Amino acid sequence: MGTSKLRILILFIAGSFSLINCQNKKMEQKYSWLGTVSAPMEYPMEVYKGGIIADDFTYSFDAIWGTQNTGWGNEGGTMSVETRQMDIPNKLEFTWYSLVENTFYTGKWDLDKEKIKGLFEKGFIDQDNGKKTTYTNFIVGLAPKGKVVLWINGPGNQKEVGVFQAHDTIITQEKAYDNAKYMLKEGFAERMLKDPSYETFKPETRVKIEKEGYPAPDIYEAYREKFNWKPTVILPEGSEWIDFGLNNYNGEQENLFGETLTGDTYKSRAVPKFCGFYWRDKNKNRYAVWVDAFDEKEIFERFHQLGKEKNIDLIIKVNADNTGASLSLKNEKEELPIKNSKVRFSRKIE
Repeated sequence: MGTSKLRILILFIAGSFSLINCQNKKMEQKYSWLGTVSAPMEYPMEVYKGGIIADDFTYSFDAIWGTQNTGWGNEGGTMSVETRQMDIPNKLEFTWYSLVENTFYTGKWDLDKEKIKGLFEKGFIDQDNGKKTTYTNFIVGLAPKGKVVLWINGPGNQKEVGVFQAHDTIITQEKAYDNAKYMLKEGFAERMLKDPSYETFKPETRVKIEKEGYPAPDIYEAYREKFNWKPTVILPEGSEWIDFGLNNYNGEQENLFGETLTGDTYKSRAVPKFCGFYWRDKNKNRYAVWVDAFDEKEIFERFHQLGKEKNIDLIIKVNADNTGASLSLKNEKEELPIKNSKVRFSRKIE
């Protein structure tokens, strides 16, 4: 075979490969997603700049986002974008100012694209309409000491998809871009933290900080610890358990109903922070129960007492007229009472 024919053959093969790659890229499923920021209520963070980055799209953050401290794992605001369908993101970069620590942090990280793709593809069933849906938001969690957590979020469901470590950095007034220069003004952090007129903190958060100080900076890592547990609801005779929603200390959320409620649903989960459920009595009257808050010290102690070796049931036993409930944690060896939770009960729901 002549050299020119060989060259044409090589070019043809190479061209075929690039065409296959091109087709694979085109076939890759796109999804609609936006981004937002989360930070602990006690640790307000000032957004400097950042991006959730896909091959065809970057969801950007800058100083317009201002101070963020909606609570760990809770969504902040979102900015709408014109793009309707995006590739799955593969990179995250973020720079922010931690007011309490008076420190700028920055970092760039690769995302686990396959893990995110799997979650998008699997999605979940929307309880309201019984149809399959999927996640719509990424939440960038900014914690003290430069800890970053990325969650993916959809109605009633939130999963952790990455944990990263930023490093501290120095940004000067001269170096900062115009819209971010306010962060570098003398005494900015102190005013935001100390002057109640700025309303950086909710009044109850301010009182808690004054009384107990700021939470230990590494607690947001401790929140990620998991135990093998499931909820168990004990109702009056003839009643029906409808669903169970839970928010965990690590920022993850689940909504259980149907098979995910009644099946063998022991699963590796973080400690619950909030939960609630609906039930019907034998006359088909509907009621709700919400555990608005566990006592953090108590609930963590109870989980640690029962340990990770055995399956654990979080038991909520409701009385006949939906005015009281007893809570406990139980494994096959022992049952421990949970006494210091704030539980709320609905009247009959028509």
